[in-house]
Amino acid sequence: MTRLFPALLLLAAAPVLAQSQNPVVVNKTLVGSSAHKECVNLTDQQLVRYWYRAEAPIDFNIQFVENKQTVYPIRRDKQAIGSGSYSPKAAQQVTCMVWTNPGKSPVLFRVEFARLAR
Repeated sequence: MTRLFPALLLLAAAPVLAQSQNPVVVNKTLVGSSAHKECVNLTDQQLVRYWYRAEAPIDFNIQFVENKQTVYPIRRDKQAIGSGSYSPKAAQQVTCMVWTNPGKSPVLFRVEFARLAR
């Protein structure tokens, strides 16, 4: 199964963001207790659509800074697969998606995301 995992990820992800004109695709191995962050600028007329899959459960959140405080509108703990979209209520300079490996073993994961007009 481990050898087939990257190929399965590619096949499973193909239809998710196929209509998008600006998808970003990341394949990465998260070593134990590490994180990967992807940030986008969003206006109140945009949204970010995301999809991810991992070999083992990982943590995911969307965060932005407001008045010097980090705000987490979305938090998902210990999931091997996830998808959704986020649209800010007001224009935000930077919105970040963060995937964290809470375990000690490396975890291969794939993410696709795109900034879209709403």
